[in-house]
Amino acid sequence: MQVHHAGYRIRGFYRIAALGHLWAMTPKDAQRRLHILRFWDTHGLEATQDAFDVSRRTLYRWKQALREQGGNPAALAARSCAPKRRRTPKTDPRLVAE
Repeated sequence: MQVHHAGYRIRGFYRIAALGHLWAMTPKDAQRRLHILRFWDTHGLEATQDAFDVSRRTLYRWKQALREQGGNPAALAARSCAPKRRRTPKTDPRLVAE
């Protein structure tokens, strides 16, 4: 008796399954941002700003991030707000050693 996988002989099954898996692993905030971008495409800028209280610049930044990653919704996940270069103390090491 032969055992076949669920998608045996179904053209494109594994590709679609991989996309579903990718969507399930996408953070909730990224899914919400994608929903806001789709609303913007459908209803326009003013309606989106009124409904979601998101600035115009933020919408364009999200759209650019999505385009750069080839439509991957994980690109819209929130990133750290910490500065890239943090200040280092300028204290003289001789004072610290004292």
